[in-house]
Amino acid sequence: MGLTLAMTGKGGVGKTTLAALTVEWLVARGEAPVLAVDADSNANLHEALGVGYRATVGGIRESARGDVPRLTGMAKQEFLDLRVQEALVEQAGYDLIVMGRPEGQGCYCFANNVLRDVLDRLSRQYKHIVLDSEAGLEHISRRTLLRLDHLLIVSDASVRGVRTARRVSELADEVSLGAAARGLILNRVPDGALTAPLQQEVEASGLPLLATIPLDPAIAAMDAGGMTVRAIPQDAPARRALGGLLDRLFAAARV
Repeated sequence: MGLTLAMTGKGGVGKTTLAALTVEWLVARGEAPVLAVDADSNANLHEALGVGYRATVGGIRESARGDVPRLTGMAKQEFLDLRVQEALVEQAGYDLIVMGRPEGQGCYCFANNVLRDVLDRLSRQYKHIVLDSEAGLEHISRRTLLRLDHLLIVSDASVRGVRTARRVSELADEVSLGAAARGLILNRVPDGALTAPLQQEVEASGLPLLATIPLDPAIAAMDAGGMTVRAIPQDAPARRALGGLLDRLFAAARV
């Protein structure tokens, strides 16, 4: 059974690294093809994966406002479908697409409707989808991608971070986000243990705690050196902890 997972949370909590590691985990286990979606307006997933990109869906939407009315000899949907295919970054086991900036001023109704259909058809070609999403849930809340199985809200190991995660969860309710399940991932937890105030805040959030990812020097070294997730050893504590969570999620999906 294919799953769509979205990593979200405030900037700087490590969600992009976790999303990239999730893509790697799926490909390594033969769960290809995977569609990696950078749905953060401050695109970084490509850097964590070590690839570049040529165009964004946001850029396609902007140009469509001028290009589509001048089309002759090609259907509008066919044109945007072609543009999205050109924006795909194809890799071994996965493809990447970057959503880019949200809408500017003016009406984007037609472009959004067509792009939604294009991306929905595109997503059906993949076994799994992994999204790296901004905390504002911009692209998800606008139904740019329609099906979401797990909303994984990432926080650092701080009371303030968990409170932000709780607000993200409340925002998901406000925009009627259709996610089958959601939960909290605490990232960069020192010694893998929660302080009493942090534990209390997690319980108050109402979010199930899915995993605690330990503070890992291998990830700190990757960030400091501007390296990709391939630089993280297979036996690194953070990689093992995330793998344990993914094992559970995918085992449950097979039941």
